Amino acid sequence: MKHNEIFEKLYLILQVGITMLTPILLCFLAGYLIDRHFGTTLLVFFIILGVLSGYRAVYVLLRSHIKGNEKKDEPDKEWVKKAFEEDEQDKK
Repeated sequence: MKHNEIFEKLYLILQVGITMLTPILLCFLAGYLIDRHFGTTLLVFFIILGVLSGYRAVYVLLRSHIKGNEKKDEPDKEWVKKAFEEDEQDKK
């Protein structure tokens, strides 16, 4: 494994962690401030909302990362066609 690939994987892990924690912490803060200001008990609801939005954000992040890697692995179709055409012309 190249060093560049290792750093890409570490970056992805860091990005997943930050993507998951940010909505949870923001929703916790919002729930806490609303509870303190209005005297309600909505903190649990906001924490659950934060967890669900964090999971969705991680899902979208990983899905786009996987699709991006699939496009990198695909050879350029135009280039492949030109290569085969040149190879066929050389054989004639």
